[in-house]
Amino acid sequence: MCGICGIIGKTDRQPLERMVAAMHHRGPDDCGIYHDDVIGMGMARLAIIDLSPAAHQPMASPDERVWIVYNGEVYNFQQERNLLEKAGYSFKSTSDTEVVLRMYEHYGDDFLTRLRGMFALAIYDRRRGPGRERILLARDQLGIKPLLYAWRGNRLVFGSEIKTLLA
Repeated sequence: MCGICGIIGKTDRQPLERMVAAMHHRGPDDCGIYHDDVIGMGMARLAIIDLSPAAHQPMASPDERVWIVYNGEVYNFQQERNLLEKAGYSFKSTSDTEVVLRMYEHYGDDFLTRLRGMFALAIYDRRRGPGRERILLARDQLGIKPLLYAWRGNRLVFGSEIKTLLA
């Protein structure tokens, strides 16, 4: 099932740890947190496609300037992976998460029109440099995978379920 969460805005690590703990039941196989001065993102993972540590999340691009937390299943990820490999991309895992991340790098926001499946995701893009970071929150067109959000003061909090927002 998996679960994602995050806080956009300056925060400490402890609230993220509480958010991830609140959704442990969604993903007992692995969990992780990425945290800097702009964003904190967390993940509770139920390993299905790639059971290896190479599929750990939050997942970074090879240069660690783009990060993703992702919940879902993209049915056409293998076809998209093949296209990206032909374009010169390489992969360290067999997960659909890594394919989605590389699709974002290659296609920009248009990657969303290529995804066939159910998903909720957050992508943090630092490629433009400090003060010009970009954060993308998205979910599948039918809303099968939940992505809730709320303003808490001057920070945007998001998660796969209400418990993460309350934590």
